[in-house]
Amino acid sequence: MQPPLTPKNESDRLEALYATGLLDTPSELRFDRLTQLVQLCLGSDIVLVSLIDTARQWFKSKQGVAVCETHRDISFCGHAVLADDIFEVTDASLDLRFTDNPLVTDAPFIRFYAGAPLTVQGERIGTLCIIDAKPRQLNAKERQILRKFADAVEQEIIDRQQEHADVALNASRDQFESLVANIPGITYRCDADEHWTMRYMSSSIDPLSGYPASDFIANSVRSYSSVIHPDDTARLEKAVADAVLHRHGWILQYRVIHKDGRVIWVEERGKAGYDSNNNVRYLDGFILDISEEKNLKHQLITLTSQLPGAVYQYQQWPDGRGAFPYASAAIRSIYGLTPAQVKDDASVVFSKICSEDLPALAHSIERSRQQLTVWQCEYRVRRDDGAIAWILGKANPERMLDGSTLWHGYIQDITETKQHYLQLEQVNQQLHLAQQRLDTASENALIGFWQESLTHDEVWWSPIIYHILGFEQANTVPSVALLRSVVHPDDRQLVAESDNAALETGTQDVVHRIIRSDGSIRWVHELARVLTNADNEEQFLIGSVQDVTERMQLQQLKNEFISTVSHELRTPLTSIKGALSLLNSGTLGQLPDTITRLINVAYSNSERLSQLINDLLDIEKLAAGKMNFELQTVSLFAELEHTVMNLQPYAHQFTVQLRLEPIASAIQITVDTSRLQQILTNLVSNAIKFSAKDAVVTLNATPTTDSVRIDITDTGVGIAPEFHARVFERFAQADSSNNRQTGGTGLGLAICKELVEKMGGQIGFDSVYGEGSTFYIILPLNKQNNTSNQLSRVNNENIK
Repeated sequence: MQPPLTPKNESDRLEALYATGLLDTPSELRFDRLTQLVQLCLGSDIVLVSLIDTARQWFKSKQGVAVCETHRDISFCGHAVLADDIFEVTDASLDLRFTDNPLVTDAPFIRFYAGAPLTVQGERIGTLCIIDAKPRQLNAKERQILRKFADAVEQEIIDRQQEHADVALNASRDQFESLVANIPGITYRCDADEHWTMRYMSSSIDPLSGYPASDFIANSVRSYSSVIHPDDTARLEKAVADAVLHRHGWILQYRVIHKDGRVIWVEERGKAGYDSNNNVRYLDGFILDISEEKNLKHQLITLTSQLPGAVYQYQQWPDGRGAFPYASAAIRSIYGLTPAQVKDDASVVFSKICSEDLPALAHSIERSRQQLTVWQCEYRVRRDDGAIAWILGKANPERMLDGSTLWHGYIQDITETKQHYLQLEQVNQQLHLAQQRLDTASENALIGFWQESLTHDEVWWSPIIYHILGFEQANTVPSVALLRSVVHPDDRQLVAESDNAALETGTQDVVHRIIRSDGSIRWVHELARVLTNADNEEQFLIGSVQDVTERMQLQQLKNEFISTVSHELRTPLTSIKGALSLLNSGTLGQLPDTITRLINVAYSNSERLSQLINDLLDIEKLAAGKMNFELQTVSLFAELEHTVMNLQPYAHQFTVQLRLEPIASAIQITVDTSRLQQILTNLVSNAIKFSAKDAVVTLNATPTTDSVRIDITDTGVGIAPEFHARVFERFAQADSSNNRQTGGTGLGLAICKELVEKMGGQIGFDSVYGEGSTFYIILPLNKQNNTSNQLSRVNNENIK
């Protein structure tokens, strides 16, 4: 089904429709007579005068149906008003736009439809349509007949409007005459001369001025201008003259002097009448005593000046115009505008409101207007200095006689309160998010949290602890006794000692086993700290419980693996290396070249495997804290020279030169020499491997006040920026492909870092990709022996 499109001029079309006053009115003979004639002339089952409203089609006149309206989305007439010509559907069951339309598939089972648009004031407001339950097609004569009848319906609508207008005019005239006789104000008509000579003045002038109306007619006794306060006369005359000149009305407030001397405030509303030559014929107006209003307004201003916000009236008309007929002076503190600036046009106020808040604000105003319910809204205003202020408004609506809506309300700046609220809300959101993250992390990592009162033996557990211990939360009451009852018998002494230690040190850190209700044994890690509170004698132990069974199992597997590597693999590997070395030495006789090459390859791979095993064992010892360091004070120069000498053959294999820069011979450091050589050998051999042919690898040392920096610099390919963060990770290699150009286990730099830090030093690097790298070690100086600045130069040629 294809719902009808909405015309581009929909608002103008609806305005023309509503102006007819036809919607939801009783049936009228003038229209029913025409639809009956159409039914007789064209032989149709159904004839309708259909008016297309916003969401419905309503039938002003109907023949052949009982319903008064249907939804616009399923209407045929909604399609008919989209064009001037007759809209005809010969067989709706075959038309893709209507095949599944409920008016086609269900009663009245429409097959044929023809609708002639009804045009009023240039807008198509509905149709005169005929409907049959059988397929059909109008001939040219039938189409002409339908159009003529539609023209007749249009004329009836126009005639009806005129009749209603005449009735309204007569009613208005009667109402005016009644109002003039009963209203408390003064109605007048006067000449536009110097003294405003009165032609007519209602009798209400008597109490206002103390003089009868007859005194002012034709200025027989006195002119009206004679009772106007002399301080207001010039302003009043100028304002009226300007209004007459520009052909618009005037609204003026001024003072009148009563016969007894009292000063009375009045408001005058007037307009000039003109002849065919545009000459002023007379002035018509209305004068009302507003003294009481002035007094009330003064009181209101006095009261509102004491309020933190602004009291206001906001008026909105059906065409969307808005204004603030009244606003207290405090509106300036809200919008930066004076009451005079918003009195006739509210658009300047809405321009101050943040654009993001305008849709919701407009929607709230519209809802209040339609339902006449209290309006309340929070929104933001942008100050002239760019600052954002939060505003709270509340008002009661009132429908006015002209169709407009007038709100009486109060607005105030709530920025400070809102900021506190937003901050609190943000903190609550962060707290909620943190709680969610903590719960998720707790579930994923099997970490539970608990609180134990060491004074009263009361325990609280987070939900995950019930799972770790194997209890049903719904059927379990946490307690210290229950917590301790699941501890493995072999670990109870350990846990008891940990509890006692926690009371003394304030912290607890223990790994032990538990036996769950299903008989399974799990490892848990407890961490806790005692809360100290000077104002609270009760002691609380706050901590966590993590299921570390898998970790303990992995630790056991790792220990078994290291043991296997150390005892089962290292010993036979040593024998294999010895045998290969013996064969390669020629002691057992000269071997063929092919076999010699294979033995060399095997020996080289056994060397790499041996290095991998040694690196793994070193990493394990460092991680377990089982590596011993024999620290002694040595000469830095001697250690660097030793490294260069040891690696000269290796450098020769790559056609790379090693250069030791001159350094102070008196520089003394305290290190484990074997570990230092292990570090230097790893760094220098790496520099050699990654250097080009005939390149130079430089070693240098620079002392500072309390440390010395050792640099190993190469001019190789450098390290890619994306790999910098992983250089010292275990098994990290910039080229991890199977066909990488250089060998290595990926553990060397990780071991170097651990060794340097164990000896109180630091390790790092600087690298430019494509230009080379410098790896450096910073070690503390031995201050007692580091007193000489004498340089010992090394014969670079000999080193090379």
